[in-house]
Amino acid sequence: EEFLQHAYKSKCEFQMEVNGTITMDIETGVRKMIEMILQHLKIKSPVFEVANVIPTGSFYEGTKIGAPDEFDFMLTLAKLSGADKISLQPGCSDWYPYIKLQPGVEFPQKYKINNFYEEERKNKDFLGNPRFVATDFWKEIANINASVNENIPLTYGTMSFVPCNGKKLELQYIQNSTLPQNTDIQIKEEISLVGSLKIGVDLMLAIDHPSLESILKLPGFPKNFKELLYKHGCHVIPKSCHTDHMAHTKCWFVTFSCMERELINNMNEHHKKCYKILKSLISSDITMSRKCMNLSSYTLKTAFLFHVYGENECVYSRTLSACICDVLHYLSSNLHHIQMPCFFARDMNTWGNILETPWFQWKGETSSGELGYAFALCWIKLMHKFVNYLQNTISKHTPLSDKDTKTVLSRCDYFKKAVEVVMIYFVKNQLVYKIEKDPGSLESCTDDFFSNFIQKLKYHYNVDLSFVE
Repeated sequence: EEFLQHAYKSKCEFQMEVNGTITMDIETGVRKMIEMILQHLKIKSPVFEVANVIPTGSFYEGTKIGAPDEFDFMLTLAKLSGADKISLQPGCSDWYPYIKLQPGVEFPQKYKINNFYEEERKNKDFLGNPRFVATDFWKEIANINASVNENIPLTYGTMSFVPCNGKKLELQYIQNSTLPQNTDIQIKEEISLVGSLKIGVDLMLAIDHPSLESILKLPGFPKNFKELLYKHGCHVIPKSCHTDHMAHTKCWFVTFSCMERELINNMNEHHKKCYKILKSLISSDITMSRKCMNLSSYTLKTAFLFHVYGENECVYSRTLSACICDVLHYLSSNLHHIQMPCFFARDMNTWGNILETPWFQWKGETSSGELGYAFALCWIKLMHKFVNYLQNTISKHTPLSDKDTKTVLSRCDYFKKAVEVVMIYFVKNQLVYKIEKDPGSLESCTDDFFSNFIQKLKYHYNVDLSFVE
């Protein structure tokens, strides 16, 4: 318990002295900047006119770690959201449907299926590769960002645009050197200087799901969340089930972000604290175009949803260590079987239809078949071993010494950074291994072969993770 309390104080509380007053000022600025962007977008590119801005992500779930420097929103497309705009057709799976435009709905031809070689033109009204839509959207955002040179004055500072290089809106908040003359004395005492803060804003295009009744008929959806579904709905976003579809795909993705936001936000403070602690210790989130398997914050969020709202729901607040060890045990079991159900789509693997890992093209010997496959299992076993290491550490009844506490926190930080370094290298160089068949479990990955994998990581990438063995 003392170790976890220390982890919370040192890693989870705002790393900058940003209290509620300044946080509210920053959030107001972010909203105003998005509103400005969308006004320009409506005029410059009407196809991307937005009907609704929906807050999502950790800030609105009440689980943000550190300063308020990351925000997430879904933007529903006005031309495709609403009654009688689209219908969803069977796609790559129940959760990756095809989108067919209803009669009379106009959308640019370049975003539809390429019918050049199809004489019957059966797919003429289907939307094509969702990446084309997302890419063009971000091109427009970048152009607007570059052309709009405005600072928005706020109560305690100003918000401005930063040049947008990727698929993320970047802003900068600069706090005023002096407070407004009419500022309440109590607020003056609470506010401390933060200087400037760079802020990243993720914007995800979305379409309102046209038929919630059809969701209830799917075997993977938990029917006890029917009321929550009708309260918030769900959305279809431009993500295909796999990048190997390239230009030929027409599957989009059904997301339950709004429902997840409410459940996470409604967790009690004890479970939010557990979530933040574990997130700070294990989650390694990096922005990349591929879905390389790792202990992402979404994986952790899914584990907590099952812990709090699943069949064996945790209905009362126990010790931090009890709940965190339960979640780590759940993660360990799912990693061992290389299958983790999504909370609202129980028949879909959280890690994807096709598992991706870095492709380690090393020589070696193994009895489990192809070396690429064997090393891919080692990568998954690395996550499994780390989770077990942390669970064993936290479950000890004897308190950790100050030295041991520093060692464990240092190892957690090192593990996250090491995973990031390896993932970025392999994804950047397109060295990604795909496990398309059901891998079964980690049983075939022997400890001897895994030890050899750890040694190779150290030799080739100067990454020493031997402490997980």
